[in-house]
Amino acid sequence: MTAYISLAAGAVFLTVVVGMIIPEGKLNKSVNFVLRIACIFILISPVFGIFNLKLPEEDGGIVDYDYVCSVYSQSQSEQLEKMIEENIGVQCDCEVKIIYEDGSFRENGVTIYTNNVESGLIEDILSYLSELGYININVQ
Repeated sequence: MTAYISLAAGAVFLTVVVGMIIPEGKLNKSVNFVLRIACIFILISPVFGIFNLKLPEEDGGIVDYDYVCSVYSQSQSEQLEKMIEENIGVQCDCEVKIIYEDGSFRENGVTIYTNNVESGLIEDILSYLSELGYININVQ
């Protein structure tokens, strides 16, 4: 509630200050009109809360989180493949699993697919990924 009051007071204050700074003329009338409309919307915004008018949530909402997770996962996988090749010298295929949970995206596991790699290099890969902060690491 204090955030709403400070926002409303700030909008009214800004409207008054800008109204005094802008010189008389058509620009003054236009700017004052826009600022007053903005103040009206800010002042009546609690009314929308009464009617529960809000954007749709995750399920059936505007954003397809599964698609965003898959694109984000693909991008992270490609970047990780490049980093492993540059820093360890091993060509591999990576699969980073990204999930959307509690309002944010996070990494939920990494699977590294390699062919004919020595156990010492596998340990290097595991330690490198641990240093980067990856969890649930699986090297195959």
